Amino acid sequence: MPRRLILFPLLLSSALAQTAPSFEVASIKPAAPCCAISPEHVEYPIPKAGEDRIDFRYVTLRYCILFAFGVEDYRLSGPPWLADAHFDIEAKAPEGTRHAQLPDMMQTLLAGRFGLRIHREVKDVSAFAMVINSGGPKLKESTVGKDDSGPTFSQTISYTGAGKMEVRRASMAEFAGFLSGLIHRPVVDMTGLTGRYDLDPAFSNEDTRGTAIVTFDDGQQSPASATSIFTSIRDFGLRLQSRRLPLEVIVVDRVEKTPTGN
Repeated sequence: MPRRLILFPLLLSSALAQTAPSFEVASIKPAAPCCAISPEHVEYPIPKAGEDRIDFRYVTLRYCILFAFGVEDYRLSGPPWLADAHFDIEAKAPEGTRHAQLPDMMQTLLAGRFGLRIHREVKDVSAFAMVINSGGPKLKESTVGKDDSGPTFSQTISYTGAGKMEVRRASMAEFAGFLSGLIHRPVVDMTGLTGRYDLDPAFSNEDTRGTAIVTFDDGQQSPASATSIFTSIRDFGLRLQSRRLPLEVIVVDRVEKTPTGN
């Protein structure tokens, strides 16, 4: 059961709609079939968001909602078809618009053209808590960059499926967020560590597919591969522990499959 429920209707009254940030012009059309180069290989267009415009080709409504609200995929609850129908969306914002305003404008566009209504609620979801292992942390304090510089993340993976990360100047919360994107499951920092660190953990192709995890009664995970992130972060005195954790999610209450006319 949800622990807390807060409603935020997205459809605005006519008075509020006049002040909501919105695009000057916007075109939404069903996308043409895309994009097979061969039966084994498909390449999709890369959605582009500039300073004052967007050019989204072959995107799903699910992608647009994630962009509009700035949330990870696992924080969105909606009908399965949100990931099926594809659209081409072009929109131009008023002169002087900043890139950071585009998500709010996308919210207005989705409300007006698809009738989108959402609410936010906190739910207990299946997640991983990143905790300190029994031997204590074995992390290297970062000496990279200035005191006010942010983190950097990069990753490479070989044809054998063995991957390597390069993490610089990351807080544990930022590292947990990066891992969430890698394994497509929520990872929440519960280490209590406050520094910024450099680390180079390994990961496997199975991690990115969510197939490397075996959970034992004590909550510890055993990976299907020796290069799994679940094994690698133990070298840094950390552990990913399977738990049910309260996280805020966006719930789609109403959305139309077909947008209103351009």
